[in-house]
Amino acid sequence: ARHRDSTGQLREAMSDRNCKVYIGNLSSRAEERDVEDLFNHYGRVRRVDLKQGFGFVEFDDYRDAEDAIRGEDGKDFFNRRLQVEASRGGGRGRDRDRGRGGRGGGGGYGGGGVKRGFAG
Repeated sequence: ARHRDSTGQLREAMSDRNCKVYIGNLSSRAEERDVEDLFNHYGRVRRVDLKQGFGFVEFDDYRDAEDAIRGEDGKDFFNRRLQVEASRGGGRGRDRDRGRGGRGGGGGYGGGGVKRGFAG
């Protein structure tokens, strides 16, 4: 009953003890050590994984991840406003595979060709 939309989303995403944080709108000038230095004061950073324009920070403790989201979302970093939120984890990849049919998926156009490809 005490949840607001954004707080409710955070609590739901973190309820499974998720320690990984997504960082969006990340400058290409930012390096792993810069990101680690930014998030290190929230708790022990286990891992930093940077991609093109976004990245992930994994903490030892989910409470540190929650604090980092509250503290850094919307803040400027290398002249870019960061988007910091709970990582959705592996679920996105599984959903994406399901949407394309993946293994065991059916009903799509050309389904027979896909099955032949897997069998052969």
